[in-house]
Amino acid sequence: MFSRNAKPTTVQILIGINVLVFIFVQMLPPDRAVAFDALFGLSGRGLGAGRLWQFVTYQFVHANFIHLLVNMVGLWFAGNILERVLGGKPLVLLYLLSGVAGGVLQMLWSSGPVLVGASGAVSGLVAAFSTLYPRMPITALVFFVIPVRMQAMWLGIMVAGLSLFFLVTGLFSDIGNAAHLGGALGGFAWVRHRQRHFRVVR
Repeated sequence: MFSRNAKPTTVQILIGINVLVFIFVQMLPPDRAVAFDALFGLSGRGLGAGRLWQFVTYQFVHANFIHLLVNMVGLWFAGNILERVLGGKPLVLLYLLSGVAGGVLQMLWSSGPVLVGASGAVSGLVAAFSTLYPRMPITALVFFVIPVRMQAMWLGIMVAGLSLFFLVTGLFSDIGNAAHLGGALGGFAWVRHRQRHFRVVR
């Protein structure tokens, strides 16, 4: 039974915003969709024009349905646990700061293509979760297919390690690997800075 008076969680609100933005962009004519990405996606050209809001707005724009789905699954998995530990407002702050950290590193690495997606923010949430609860047993889907049982810390290490590997080798260069790495580092740093306020399970 669900209460009609039940309020949506912060994670549900974040997912809802991402989904609504995606639906809105899909309804636009192709030329308007490109213009929307240029205005709200993150790029060196946009920053050069003074569009600093792009560090936040790019986190809610997605290239296609699979891109959206993968990020929302990650947000649901890590976000629900973190919301219970941190609370709603700190979760939003962590999400946004991780996304900004990812955007900054991506722009420092390559400011050319327009960057969109919540991957940097979600990487930060995953890193924060694995830092708070490093010994927690989880089942991760490697390549979204193969279930692997591991401790949570290894999931964070995989996210950061693979992002760094792809960044250095140039593999999957059409993906914002620097944003993933920057987001993960941002989430890790945020937890380390605020760790005394949380109950950490080792």
